[in-house]
Amino acid sequence: MSHLYDSAHPRPEGYRDVDVQQLAAGRSPGLHLVDVREPAELDGLLGHIEGVHPAPLATVREAAALWPRDTEVLLICRSGARSARAATQLVQMGFTRVMNLGGGMLAWNTRALPVVRLTTEPLPSLGQVRDMLRARLTGMRVPAVESLSPEPSREDLSAVLDALQAEPPKERKDAAAFEKTLREVRDLLAVARTGGSRP
Repeated sequence: MSHLYDSAHPRPEGYRDVDVQQLAAGRSPGLHLVDVREPAELDGLLGHIEGVHPAPLATVREAAALWPRDTEVLLICRSGARSARAATQLVQMGFTRVMNLGGGMLAWNTRALPVVRLTTEPLPSLGQVRDMLRARLTGMRVPAVESLSPEPSREDLSAVLDALQAEPPKERKDAAAFEKTLREVRDLLAVARTGGSRP
């Protein structure tokens, strides 16, 4: 068994949260990495960690039925929410060494850790992420977005997205489209690099 599980943060649900830096520092050969996102997401902008086994959330119980209950399993998704649900399911099935990657692929990409990404498109700069957000919010008055500098910091962009999530603009007409915009811009922010260069 690995030091990763022993050093992970215990959760009341019975699994443990692992920080992306802990996983990046090293993983034991017996660690079973399971990505619970949909197949298209693994090949999308956020990519996936090399060596993951795909098992979408809807099928994770079925896939896990074949694994020994003492298998050390680390679950991954976009943000850590779906993988936390999957971790809870595995604990309920009797698995004893279950972990969730806190922050998911958003956190992994934000730290510029190695990722398998099928796209060869250059990654956006922080300024391009700001421009995308401005373009998507056309017709909405959002002073916090308008006041962002031409090359804002990741923290400034993240704070604006958090504020928009907490209090959407009054001019927002389609809540689902607005949520989709925030999700897509947050994905772009996770992979954004200064100047838009590839890692």
